[in-house]
Amino acid sequence: MIDTLPAVLLWLVTAWRTPAAWRDPSKRVLWTAFLALAVAMTLRLPTVAAPVDAALRINNLSSLGKHLGGIVAAHAVLTFVHNMAEEKASGLKSSRLHLLVPVGTAVIITALFFATAQPHEAVDLLTEYATDWRIAAYGGVWTGYLGAALFSASRLCWRWGRQPGTGLLGRGLRLIGIGTTVGIAYAVHRVVSVVLRFLGHSPIPADTSEAISGLLLFTALLFIVSGSTLPAAGRFHRWCREYRDLLQLYPLWLSLTETVASVRLDPPRHRTSEILHLRHVRDRLYRRTIEIRDAVLALSDHAPGSLRDQARAHVAASGLIGAQADIAAEACWITCAQKSRQRNEPSSGEPLPPASGGRDLPSEIHALKQLARAYDSDLTHTFAAKLDHARTLETTQ
Repeated sequence: MIDTLPAVLLWLVTAWRTPAAWRDPSKRVLWTAFLALAVAMTLRLPTVAAPVDAALRINNLSSLGKHLGGIVAAHAVLTFVHNMAEEKASGLKSSRLHLLVPVGTAVIITALFFATAQPHEAVDLLTEYATDWRIAAYGGVWTGYLGAALFSASRLCWRWGRQPGTGLLGRGLRLIGIGTTVGIAYAVHRVVSVVLRFLGHSPIPADTSEAISGLLLFTALLFIVSGSTLPAAGRFHRWCREYRDLLQLYPLWLSLTETVASVRLDPPRHRTSEILHLRHVRDRLYRRTIEIRDAVLALSDHAPGSLRDQARAHVAASGLIGAQADIAAEACWITCAQKSRQRNEPSSGEPLPPASGGRDLPSEIHALKQLARAYDSDLTHTFAAKLDHARTLETTQ
């Protein structure tokens, strides 16, 4: 379970980040890190490694693939952290390992792997073949590069993560720093185990050593994944808020644009389709606010001064005052203006600016949500019914 869970988690994160990496090249470095880690952790599973090696007819080839994936992942994580430090703190001088270092490491361990006779499949290549100097060198080179890359990434994470004003991104980098620090402990544990076994010492049973390695690796991956996804939490929260606002404005928008269809850019969706449509939320919300205001402006032609005065008097009688009274009165005359337009009555008013509104999109959305609640309130329904009753009496007389 401790081996399977990280692999599943990493594949899920990789799949989640794939669309963004496809659209934005700057996000492909982190996506590459997660893909390489997902491959490495998958090849770490005995139920995957043994069939792969049997199919390719090369013992322990999955171990080489796992370690190559670790090299790619370590370099990608280091590059990601370096890029973030360079972008967000231009005065912060940082260094990173040159691309030739991971490439050279990969070439060396590949050559050592194929130079070593491996008559049987090993559960852990570095443990079971540790007495062969070539595998010992293989393990030393690999863990040496891994430790150096993680140390460099840790320095950058801790230095930049403590900079003021970094917000969620800074906290995310600090979590990544914890993960890379635990990763250093994993690398140290592995290299010490390789050296001791090469010298013929086994102070810890192989199973225990493997369990310690797995626990350190899982902990490191957990912090790295958490830290890299934490900055996205703010964007996800904003998306949730905008999606909620979009749905809250849907009834008002649908009602007004059915009366003033000319303001609609696209035909309306069914409520269920609107709920299930999760893309372009911010653009749709922006368009929705514009169309609601355009519809209100068009309906104001059917709201003469006498109607507005009646609406204000009706609202004042209910006890509302201030901005709430202005919004409620606006909702009252909008409802009656709608019915006037639906009856094809001639316009009798003049377009006037809205009683409520905002200077930017968030404040405008807030004002429209208040208008939507007032539009659907008993106070507005009572006013509309009262005017309908008065109109019916006038018609019958």
